[in-house]
Amino acid sequence: MTILLVLSFFSIFLYLLNSLFPTGVSLQSLVDQRDAQRYSARATPGSHAIEHGEVVTASWQELAAIVTQTQNKVKSKRAETIVWMSTKVGKHLFDRDAVQTLDRSAAEITFDEHSILNMGENSLLIIKKQIQDPLFREKRSFMVLVDGDLRGRINGSNPNSVFIEIGTPAATINTKGGAATKKELDFKISVNPDKSSTIAVYSGSAEVEANGKKVIVKENQATVVAMGQAPLKPRVIPKVVALGMPAKGRIYPYRDLPPRIRFHWKDQAAATGYHFLLARDPDFQEIVTEDTFEGNKFKHGNLVEGTYYWKVSARSESIEGFFSEVRQFRVLRDNTPPSLDVRFPPNTVYGGDFLMEGKTEPNATVYIGGQRVDISSTGKFTHPLNLLPGMNVIVVEAFDMVNNVAYSSKRVVSK
Repeated sequence: MTILLVLSFFSIFLYLLNSLFPTGVSLQSLVDQRDAQRYSARATPGSHAIEHGEVVTASWQELAAIVTQTQNKVKSKRAETIVWMSTKVGKHLFDRDAVQTLDRSAAEITFDEHSILNMGENSLLIIKKQIQDPLFREKRSFMVLVDGDLRGRINGSNPNSVFIEIGTPAATINTKGGAATKKELDFKISVNPDKSSTIAVYSGSAEVEANGKKVIVKENQATVVAMGQAPLKPRVIPKVVALGMPAKGRIYPYRDLPPRIRFHWKDQAAATGYHFLLARDPDFQEIVTEDTFEGNKFKHGNLVEGTYYWKVSARSESIEGFFSEVRQFRVLRDNTPPSLDVRFPPNTVYGGDFLMEGKTEPNATVYIGGQRVDISSTGKFTHPLNLLPGMNVIVVEAFDMVNNVAYSSKRVVSK
């Protein structure tokens, strides 16, 4: 009976483990499949790093990279463990360590000051240590993108830049930074839902290999590699999207309920969809909305007060083009009535005619005695009064753009 209870508990534990973490091809197998060329390197005995107050000994392996930015939920695990831990900025990554981002999460991984990789949401990356290649006299690093998106920037103007080789379930991508070119390499690799891979190069060039075939993806080109097939012929990526509304710097005031913000950009005939990003910061670390649309319009009606930034890129199937410029706008909650300054007639008027004058906010709407009055671009207004004999009650109302209202009134006797 005791044995049955132990076996039952172990089965439940395995079920929970499978539910919480990715399944399928093991991380070890994925690395071994791409690790065709072996390098040997001797770790510095006794070397160590300080990580969140903990000494991490590197006598058995070398430091490969450091997590320099995280957004929302990012996890990592050591090569020799099965436990995934929450990852913070400053996390040191060693040979065969893995990093995973969850929904609406992102991470930046730095290899050196010239080589930075950005992981998109729901991405899984396995990293190998850097190797000093004696043949090519350059540092090399290998990794496997199991799932998700990876955006890389490598400064080719520095001969010490890392030569990065990235494996996916369908292809191997060799970067052409460092000694190979003087131009910065800017690229994006995506593992699609069907496990095919999309490789786009925005600057520089990259070599893509699969099924015994190689293609060179040059600047502003992309290729797609299906499982078990050769890379497709590279084609030009979609053009930069021209933004429409909201205009740069526009302010959307509201009093009670947030306004519906209408986003619009110029449609591209060759585009099959668009990638839309809305954030609270210009670096798009605090994402508010990220989605893909077939059309070139989008509405958002629940933005709280604050400053926002947005951008859009065009997609042709799984190939994504350059992002547009970054636009800024503000959502402003306004419960303050407009200013209102009125020159009324004296308490007693002899004769029925009087020219009233006043000033309010430039975009306000003014009513005198229920009659709308024209105002100038500076908010000034005039209005002729025809007072009746006896007591006259003069009421002036000014409404701002969100219907905050200011009143001013006076009783005047006409004789």
